[in-house]
Amino acid sequence: MKTQIVNIKSPYAITTSGLKIVFDEKTKHPLTVLNDFTYKFEKGKIYFIIGNSGSGKTTLISHFNGLLKSKYGDITVGDLNIFGAKKRIRHFKLLRKTCGMVFQFPEYQLFKDTVEKDIIFGPVNLGEKKDVAKTKALKYLKMVGLDESFLQRSPFDLSGGQKRRVAIAGILAIEPEIIVFDEPTAGLDPAGEKEMMQIITNLNKEGKTIVIITHVMDQVLALGDEVIVLDNKSMVANGAPYEIFTNYELISQTTLDLPRVIKVISALAAKDKRFLKLYDSKPRNVEELSSQIIAITKGKHGQ
Repeated sequence: MKTQIVNIKSPYAITTSGLKIVFDEKTKHPLTVLNDFTYKFEKGKIYFIIGNSGSGKTTLISHFNGLLKSKYGDITVGDLNIFGAKKRIRHFKLLRKTCGMVFQFPEYQLFKDTVEKDIIFGPVNLGEKKDVAKTKALKYLKMVGLDESFLQRSPFDLSGGQKRRVAIAGILAIEPEIIVFDEPTAGLDPAGEKEMMQIITNLNKEGKTIVIITHVMDQVLALGDEVIVLDNKSMVANGAPYEIFTNYELISQTTLDLPRVIKVISALAAKDKRFLKLYDSKPRNVEELSSQIIAITKGKHGQ
């Protein structure tokens, strides 16, 4: 099967059709990681991919910008359609510019002697002029919360959180339409986690399609438009966060934890049926939940 990318002007950010991922296929013990994954990622949404460890999440997203390639099924990324995996992908740089990947510990990828050189490396390597890339470096450095003074500093002298911001700025400087994050808050303290989620929210507000792998279910509830659950080598469920997290039979079949907000709602509703209203109002975070609990409580006391 020949590998090729053709312009098809897809209305979706990413589509997969019949994607099957198999390793060591020619050995006595081939490993099937994912079977028949078919899904359409709409533009401008935040998607979370969740599931037990080893369910194929990272392997799946590694196919979205050509890090891995399967010969089974088709993947469309923006206007680029990838068929097969036996030969080198054409228009590879365009694919990387369309879909940027932020790895679990992106700060480990820093290798230049200044922050500026690290940020411009990707854009220049993909064909951007150096002066334009430098302008973008400053723009995206500020976007992730660091100022101009960091440009000439060594990335190796920065804190862990600062390194991660620089690495993300390097991806943003490529200006991909789609950004895929693998465990973006791994290793961060609560303040760093909150800041990272705000960066992701701001990117989405600018029209970026975001795909995130995480084990932090509070993040899924707070930010997700759609949730994909992987288990047993396949997609076992997909839907809005509340649809997924109130499917207790589904959750019980995985090692996934419930978001704190859902746990509180469940506990309150078990004691007082008035709090069942919270499932309809769908609070996404602790602040929203608190205000809605107060409203319900005041209503009850007012009677």
